[in-house]
Amino acid sequence: MEKDKSLDESIIIAKENIHIRNELIEKYKPFVASTIQKKIGRYVEYGIDEELSIGLIAFNEAIDNYDKNKGSFLSFAKIVVHRRLIDYLRTKQNNNKNIITDKEDKDKVIELYDKKSIDLYKIENENKLRQLEIKDFKRELLEWGLDFDKLVNSSPKHKKTRKLYKEIANNIFLNIDLLTYIKKNKRLPVQEIVNKMKVHRKKVERGRIYIIALLIIKMGDYPFLEEYISVR
Repeated sequence: MEKDKSLDESIIIAKENIHIRNELIEKYKPFVASTIQKKIGRYVEYGIDEELSIGLIAFNEAIDNYDKNKGSFLSFAKIVVHRRLIDYLRTKQNNNKNIITDKEDKDKVIELYDKKSIDLYKIENENKLRQLEIKDFKRELLEWGLDFDKLVNSSPKHKKTRKLYKEIANNIFLNIDLLTYIKKNKRLPVQEIVNKMKVHRKKVERGRIYIIALLIIKMGDYPFLEEYISVR
């Protein structure tokens, strides 16, 4: 897979290239597992839990049906995985089998697996997902003419300033016209932001990179980065 390709571009290529497709499916297994675990509320493992097979089939289906007008691929894939998982659970329920989210099933899982092993798996899985997120985030920053080092160097040190930039990013995110302009032009309309949000122009200019990074995270599928920013 070409390293300079964004994930969304790679997905378009994967529609016709089985090798790229297989690489992507293998690479994003942790993403599929995390999506399913959050949905059903319990630990799952490849080779044991059928839900993961459903998830991989759904991920493959998402590759077939994705187009750039549907937003980021990971957001679209998450929706497809959720839908197929719900279909599977409904079928299972209709066949008078226990739904996997029942407390009884959760207890059985705890009995089957040593808790330390489960915790270790979760940590390893989350670390892989964080690495994927950072890698995709770095790629997306480059598409905006930014890089990770610039972001680190321009990140505000004071909590009050970070709070202000978060408020600006949130207001932009809720304003369709502003958000559309920024996505199209890959830059902030500084004067319009100053007029609408009654903030000092220099503050917006100084926080330009940080605000754009916040918007990229909010528009994309970066749960770990979003969680990290929310507690800072």
